[in-house]
Amino acid sequence: MAGVAWRKPKENSIAALEYGMEHADGVEMDLRLTSEGEVVIHHDPRTPSGKYPERYGYDDLKHEVALFDDLLDRSGFVDRWVNEARFVCLELKAPHPSSGAGGGWFRGKKMRDHLSRLLKSVRSRIEDLQIPVQSTVFYSFDPYITSVADMGLGKYRHARLMPKLRQWGSWSTQRAVASPSFVSTSVPRLLAKQRRLGAPMLPLALEYIHGWTRHIPLGTSVGLEGAALERFNVIRGGHPVYVWPAPLELEPKLLDAGLSCISDTINPDLANTDGSNRCMRPATMPEIEGVRQPWHEISGSERMRVISDWRKKWGWSTSFTELKSLTSESTMPWEVPRLIGHRGTGKDKGTL
Repeated sequence: MAGVAWRKPKENSIAALEYGMEHADGVEMDLRLTSEGEVVIHHDPRTPSGKYPERYGYDDLKHEVALFDDLLDRSGFVDRWVNEARFVCLELKAPHPSSGAGGGWFRGKKMRDHLSRLLKSVRSRIEDLQIPVQSTVFYSFDPYITSVADMGLGKYRHARLMPKLRQWGSWSTQRAVASPSFVSTSVPRLLAKQRRLGAPMLPLALEYIHGWTRHIPLGTSVGLEGAALERFNVIRGGHPVYVWPAPLELEPKLLDAGLSCISDTINPDLANTDGSNRCMRPATMPEIEGVRQPWHEISGSERMRVISDWRKKWGWSTSFTELKSLTSESTMPWEVPRLIGHRGTGKDKGTL
């Protein structure tokens, strides 16, 4: 309502995910498996009251986490996912070792089995809804994502989040443990690994391409300006890259470079930091003759002109014929740069 200040919904809540799906090009969410096999939407290893979600059933958690099935019952959310080319990133979360789930501290087969049950449960639900393949990606920090995806993902695609962040310890501890992997793995190596996996996109931490931290990884460094951006564009050859977190002040630069943004700032009251108008749907509301129009409402010929212009602008290596096969009123090619609402509308203060 006019004159009413926007209030951010709780992260990973049904309200946040519905809002992000409506006002951005899509959303990202975190999924866990309860002791009774329910899929819940929750990021941290524990709930605010200290419960490990994997140790309880949903009835014991319902005041602290959201049920994935409840989200899929929201017709507005699903309709945008199925029919309006919105995109969803599904992060599969491994349980904390102290939860006793997934083999505890010993992991191994029990952890693979746990992630496999989670993945297959989510896949069966979205298959029933006929969610388009190119509107969805599964990913996880846990390296077992590759083996379980190879066995149980079906037609859907996955990527691996790197460097690996453990489920235990503070944010500082997690970063410290991941530091050797960050130092030893440059962006070209990350991209090569994702391509070997058959990943449709490269999830990339902002530290790899912005600030002094981009010079830390051994090997070729890349960036968002000048020669560093030119190197990045040559290396990726149009391969989709999703940058997290994507701060508001860098959002125009990231999108102009043809990169997708996973944003904590899905607030309709904000403009770009330079005062210019902000579009939170750069993909699904393309500009045609100076006017932004919904992707699913424009004509087929207009969609292909937009795709052709984007292919030329960002140097996509995918052939026009293949891009055409991935394009419809309800789907877009993987390469299209999008703005994605992190956990719906962004992280709450104090969360990792």
